[in-house]
Amino acid sequence: MWRAPTRPTIESGDGLGATVTARWTSCARKRGSACVLAFLLIEALPIRPALAEDDAAETAAARALAVDGLKLADAGKCGDAIEKLARAEKLHHAPIVLSRLGECQIATGKLVDGTENLRKVLREPTPANPSAALMKARERAQAALDGAKPKIAYLTITVKGPSSSAITVTVNGQPVSSALLDTERPSDPGEHVVEATAVGYLKATARATLKPGEKEAVSLKLEADPNYVPPAAPSDAAGTGRAGTSVDNGAPGAGRDWSASGGFGASSGPPNRSGAYIAWAFGGAAVAVGAGFGIIAIKGKNDLENKCPLNQCALQYDTTLNSAKTAGTISTVTFAVGAAGLALGTVLYFTAGPSSNERSARARAEPRVVPRAWVGLGRVGLGADF
Repeated sequence: MWRAPTRPTIESGDGLGATVTARWTSCARKRGSACVLAFLLIEALPIRPALAEDDAAETAAARALAVDGLKLADAGKCGDAIEKLARAEKLHHAPIVLSRLGECQIATGKLVDGTENLRKVLREPTPANPSAALMKARERAQAALDGAKPKIAYLTITVKGPSSSAITVTVNGQPVSSALLDTERPSDPGEHVVEATAVGYLKATARATLKPGEKEAVSLKLEADPNYVPPAAPSDAAGTGRAGTSVDNGAPGAGRDWSASGGFGASSGPPNRSGAYIAWAFGGAAVAVGAGFGIIAIKGKNDLENKCPLNQCALQYDTTLNSAKTAGTISTVTFAVGAAGLALGTVLYFTAGPSSNERSARARAEPRVVPRAWVGLGRVGLGADF
């Protein structure tokens, strides 16, 4: 005949002892081993002087889930028991509930999760006066662990492609840490789908069917996606801060050198040489004018040579003499200006910078050097603005 275990005695000045006693009596009358076991696991724990209402609700919920889960496990329905036992353990830890959870996980083929839960139970220190139920649970946990360890399979995953930090690997939809690549990963026996992905690459997939205790390796290779378009590189205004910055996001084809064209302003488009053409046109026109005045000055000089022997001219030829001198001066100055214009156009041609739109965008980020010509009284020169 079944006999109820000895009723636990709990001293409490706030009436909780009487409550526990009443619940124990109700549970014992049901003559259900799962009920009594759950009571021992959850109800008969040391009671704190002040028990918050939410803690009491969680304890009651954990008790109900544990009772249902243990009943299902005792009936051999581990598939249904796992969900209830896992929820009970999450709400309120109890070594015996965790032990039965691990046993059911092993029974349903989840060897890795089950053995880890059993190890947690066995790593817990044994109390000074352990109950018979706890000692039995530890013995069952050790026996189940010893029987399951040889059945654990091992899968080694190797992925060829970009660096491991840029790769995402999943097994049966669950992410795998990059630290577990190229090493034996404990796995449950059965079929596994391994997938590897990375930005800018085509997804690689492999399947592996593991037998109990078997070790197998799978290798995947990531191929560049020909249809992948890398994101646009950020502009200087977006924070690059200077021309010539390369942007690389790790994907194939990514990265661009903004200083490839060189010159006074880095640009990816054709240089703007309009200034050179204008300077050449101005210089050519000045040379032509200088040549015209030079011809006038030479003609006047030739005329005066016949009329002014020994460079001594009569007063009647002063007007012709002054005109010849003026034409010579103008010719000299315009020749100098024309030469400066042609030289400036040559400088601008070989140092042409970006177009006006690009130059405006970079004006705040880069210093500019603008060559210029100047003409003064009797002087001609080249300068630059910074």
